[in-house]
Amino acid sequence: METILFDLDDTLIIERKSAEESFIETISQINYPIDIDKFIKTVLEQAKELWYKLPTINFSQKIGISSWEALWADFDGDNFNFKELKKLSADYRYETWYQTLIKFNINNPEVAYKLSYDFKRIRNTKHNLFPETVETLNNLKGFYKLGLITNGAPDLQWKKINGSNIRHYFDCINISGELGFTKPDERIFLAALDSLKTTKSKTVMIGDTLKSDIKGAQNSGIKSIWVNRNKSKAEDIKPDYEITNLSEIFRIITYLSKH
Repeated sequence: METILFDLDDTLIIERKSAEESFIETISQINYPIDIDKFIKTVLEQAKELWYKLPTINFSQKIGISSWEALWADFDGDNFNFKELKKLSADYRYETWYQTLIKFNINNPEVAYKLSYDFKRIRNTKHNLFPETVETLNNLKGFYKLGLITNGAPDLQWKKINGSNIRHYFDCINISGELGFTKPDERIFLAALDSLKTTKSKTVMIGDTLKSDIKGAQNSGIKSIWVNRNKSKAEDIKPDYEITNLSEIFRIITYLSKH
């Protein structure tokens, strides 16, 4: 075995923790007696409701852009759909926060604008990695070809990659929004293999999501390692291997290298 492909969100970086910290810091700055947990839950609900009403929803789902990620995305790019999202994004962010405030009986457009701006600014500064991510990548770099395959808007994913300072570890980085197809589509995996000049039989995919990472690897004829930190049960989609921590991959890689 010579090649290891990684997923990004919630495999290498703690996406949900970064978002949660940003929500808390943003909301804590306004002078209203609110329950922060309930407020965050409502923000997420409003974001999703409004996101699905936008005319760009089919494209967003195809690329893998979530409603709460759209609260801090720039949507840069020449693609027609990204240009449309960019036009819609400021109103989308404002309406999400404004409608949330209304749910808490706060009718204050200025506060909604402030929350919209502050969350985007704060979220851009937070890029948490799992404790074992850097050590794992350090131990692999130079011994294996490393690729990164991630779904999402290019500007968002590059912010995460560069903000967490892991770009230099990878010989190939494929982002669905740049290629036009998303995991589990085998094309995004095969494009990585082509860039890395490697083969399916010499490659393993590591990711936390069964439906995109593991299924995508299966679609592409690549062995898979499921990062199952929550110890969930795999039902319809069965990974080749399962771990709860990235540091556990070395025993599997050692085994695969010998067989």
